[in-house]
Amino acid sequence: MSPYFSRQLEPVMKLYQSGQWQQAQNKASGLKPASDAEKAWLAQLQASLAANLQQTTQASRYVEQALAYKEWPEQQQLQLLRLRGDIQAQQSNWSGAIASYKAALALKADDSLRLRLAGLYYHNKQYGEAASQSEQLLKKGWNKQAAIIRLSALTAQQRYAVAADQAQELVRREPKESKWWQQAVSLNLSAKRGDQALVLLQTAIDRQVMDDVATRGQLIRLYAWQGLPYRGARLLEAAMAKGQMKQSAENQQLLAQLWEGAREWPKAVDSWQLLAKQYAHPKAGMRAAELMLQQGKTDEAMSQLAVIKSSKGEQGNRAKALLVQAHLNKQQYAQALELALELQKDGNWQQRATSWVNYIQAQSEALSKKAA
Repeated sequence: MSPYFSRQLEPVMKLYQSGQWQQAQNKASGLKPASDAEKAWLAQLQASLAANLQQTTQASRYVEQALAYKEWPEQQQLQLLRLRGDIQAQQSNWSGAIASYKAALALKADDSLRLRLAGLYYHNKQYGEAASQSEQLLKKGWNKQAAIIRLSALTAQQRYAVAADQAQELVRREPKESKWWQQAVSLNLSAKRGDQALVLLQTAIDRQVMDDVATRGQLIRLYAWQGLPYRGARLLEAAMAKGQMKQSAENQQLLAQLWEGAREWPKAVDSWQLLAKQYAHPKAGMRAAELMLQQGKTDEAMSQLAVIKSSKGEQGNRAKALLVQAHLNKQQYAQALELALELQKDGNWQQRATSWVNYIQAQSEALSKKAA
């Protein structure tokens, strides 16, 4: 630059460096560059001022004017490419910003710029590139922001197992941050690694990193999924008794299912019965009766089914069918035949009911001949 232009520029630069960008912009508009280099230098300054003033359209125009000058030293060109990328990112022009940052990285490696590039790839939904760029940074050393970008990108790609490992690394680095524990548990579940999810969740609760009350429901279900329904049932039962979990129909049904899974039949029956009485659950009484029949408590089951059989639709028919079987087991053929004939009138049960009717008639004939 000429001495004359440098003198013109000096007061503008003082305003710029003190953060008085609007005043600097006003003064810069009156400058008279004489050479291509001076025009390029002024365009760079005006681009920076416009960017600081959130005037992205003007900033974009000025930075292109500056980059049109081909004699920039490498460091100056790097700054311009970064500035163009920053402006394009402000405009949500992710593809343009990516191209600018890549051009800058081609001139000189820069980890901070690579991190921004990884973030832009994620915003542009190029999740594979985002994961790759952030992984390159992590190979050089720990970088929390790179780890978060990689975690988000892997999750978006549904690469749950790898994402879970990244979340667990965040857990290791920041063991008191509950959100990493929550993500690690969730991602392990998505990756069908329930055993690891269970260990992580139990550890987080033991360390009081995650609230036991908030996570208890998830822990109970994990016990069930991991083949530990007894532990889940005990935990749920205790939590409901202490008021730590709601006495709701949903939780009562879960408790009954857990007791069934644990083969604790009396407890399962009691839970289904409670669900039927307190919440009028349509299928709970039926399930209790089925379990009672299974356990040989035929009379108790039949008393309950006798009430349910008056229900309309499939529920009533199902109860009748169970009663037919119970009567047959007790060789009460007349009662069984009466119910089988009722079921025969229903198209969905006709074939099965006809088989029962034929069987009952055959048994009755055999008994008659034997008696004769």
